[in-house]
Amino acid sequence: MPESISTVVDLLRHGECEGGAIFRGSLDVALAEHGRARMQAQADTQPDWQHIIASPLRRCRFFADQLAAARGLAIDIDDRLRETHFGRWEGRSVADVWADDASAAQAWFNDPERNGPPGGEPLTDLRSRARAAFNDAVNTHAGRHVLLVTHGGLMRALLADLLDMPGAAMHRIEVPYACLTRLRVVRDGRRHSTQLVAHNIDFGAAHACSA
Repeated sequence: MPESISTVVDLLRHGECEGGAIFRGSLDVALAEHGRARMQAQADTQPDWQHIIASPLRRCRFFADQLAAARGLAIDIDDRLRETHFGRWEGRSVADVWADDASAAQAWFNDPERNGPPGGEPLTDLRSRARAAFNDAVNTHAGRHVLLVTHGGLMRALLADLLDMPGAAMHRIEVPYACLTRLRVVRDGRRHSTQLVAHNIDFGAAHACSA
């Protein structure tokens, strides 16, 4: 019988950013100090990470680089883990978009597969690159505990894809700032399964995953 291999992949969303509640998407904005502190509070509960892979955007990469240096871990930067592009909504406040473009915003929220942000990245493209990055992480680091530092939109899209949920369900998945999600991939020969172990769970820092 082939040996069973279990790989644990944690997803960590970045913390709050400078600029407030905006559609920041591909904008390369900095972490706010309290956002960095919330990420650190989560990381402090997790001593067993063996490798880090991060989005190139600095709200993820800045913390990931610091964490890797502090723990003596190798880090890879994967462009496929960047946030989705919100098209004409990029840089606009969430409140303004919902006030000025309510019909398009509601259509996107209800059914993002058919109604993306105007001029933005299609959900099928986001799901495809997120899944490819996840699969490569599992294949490259089989049997290890890996951390992916990434974004809320990408996490929702990836979780929906891994759990065989329709794209329309992704907005029902709450992914607050500094949210930590754990997945386990078990492979036994040609068979494999992906299990959601924990999502948006406080692993020990009381405030780390509050909304």
